[in-house]
Amino acid sequence: MANTDLGQFGAIDQTGDPGHFVRFLDAACAEESFRVYKRQLTEWMAVEPGGRLLDVGCGTGDDVREMAMAFARSEVVGVDNSVAMIEEAKRRGTPPNVDFRVADATALPFADGSFHASRADRSLMHVSDPWKAVAEMARVTRGSVVVFEVDFETVVVDVPDPILARKVIHFWCDGFRDGWLGRRMPAMLTELGLTDVQVVPHVLRLTPTLALAIIGKSTTERAVTTGAITPVEAQRWQDLLDELERRGRFFATLTGFMVVGTSAGRAAHP
Repeated sequence: MANTDLGQFGAIDQTGDPGHFVRFLDAACAEESFRVYKRQLTEWMAVEPGGRLLDVGCGTGDDVREMAMAFARSEVVGVDNSVAMIEEAKRRGTPPNVDFRVADATALPFADGSFHASRADRSLMHVSDPWKAVAEMARVTRGSVVVFEVDFETVVVDVPDPILARKVIHFWCDGFRDGWLGRRMPAMLTELGLTDVQVVPHVLRLTPTLALAIIGKSTTERAVTTGAITPVEAQRWQDLLDELERRGRFFATLTGFMVVGTSAGRAAHP
């Protein structure tokens, strides 16, 4: 089973293997539970014909192209801090109403209120300052700001050793940039002055490929290094996951929170 370390998504161009992350994103997009919440994200971005939409952290651009079809008379802009991702997005196709750009989420190169809706889907977890990124989204948007972020302490995996599972999951959650970011999003949007804030939780089914980005070998190796688990526990954990996949009974989930608010399209006050 391959491992993809989510912690490196914020610096894809520096990893030397962007394709590794492209394949992970494709695996996520292929999972139906991910597709379900993505469809609702698009619905919550509903704008009048001719509106302008922004996707912050667009990755391979698949969602941007979906939005371009859903809002055929609107302009959709996708930004990402990774040159490799933007190149991949363009390679996959740029419809006439789509624009892909390399940009920093914490310093968006757009005027105040220049979009009618904006979104960030599982991208803020990789930003150095999520608060500033959402503030930038609110600044450039006069309308709906929609974010979806997961809470890594909600990982569920069906293994016969709950004590070891808790050790691995808590190590991953506490070692991530902000493992609780999902639960922080409602308050963040409210504090930034967005109005009519609404929240909908979504449970994501994690295939082995997706789950191992969180609780796989790269995580247990770090856990051993820090003393969070022993080498024996790390090997037992890997054996448990391998056995579950071999028997076709691998089951894991992760809960994320879709949060939407309305922005007036001006800079937020600190």
